[in-house]
Amino acid sequence: MLVALAAACGTASAADAGPSSSTGSTGGSGFVVQPLTAPKGAFAGKPAKLNGHLAGATGEITITAKRGKADWLPVGTAEADAYGDFTFSWTPPKPGRYNFRFTEPGVAASVNGGDPQGTLSVYRRQKATWYGPESYGTRTACGIKLTARTLGTAHKTLPCGTRVEFFLRGKRITVPVIDRGPFANGATWDLTLTAMRRLGSSSTEVLGALPL
Repeated sequence: MLVALAAACGTASAADAGPSSSTGSTGGSGFVVQPLTAPKGAFAGKPAKLNGHLAGATGEITITAKRGKADWLPVGTAEADAYGDFTFSWTPPKPGRYNFRFTEPGVAASVNGGDPQGTLSVYRRQKATWYGPESYGTRTACGIKLTARTLGTAHKTLPCGTRVEFFLRGKRITVPVIDRGPFANGATWDLTLTAMRRLGSSSTEVLGALPL
């Protein structure tokens, strides 16, 4: 599944170097929903193949989703196998955090009722560079002392402290805005070298980005 289960925001510099995990939660249908996964990421306007698991479910299930305070909308159906595993395809219309809900076979899906059973991060593809070593020991535009261990990103306009989730080739990290830039190469983001390495790279990349 190309679904990334959204992790709860931690401390200002906390990072998740890989796909997040969860112990599962009981959704409105009564099933225990295991984490949705997105090894290739989910990107706005691009078809995504989504995988999931509903303990005890077999047969066709109905899938609904919502972004923010919008209404729940149907996004498709899927066939759960004998183990409760299922796969479906969906094209996210916009970047953002989407809640998902699943309805077991034989039960009509409610338009607005029910609890979320999973959260998907949908990213926007943007260019990102990295910086750091030449500036270690100095203060960033947001007043952060830059060191070899600093996890953060620079952006031209987002307020200092804004948390941003990045996704690259199956790895995910959430870091705060700590500086201004980038001002070259047509890039939108300038991650610290440590943050970029957590994503498995030390090069300029086109990655998934989602301000939280």
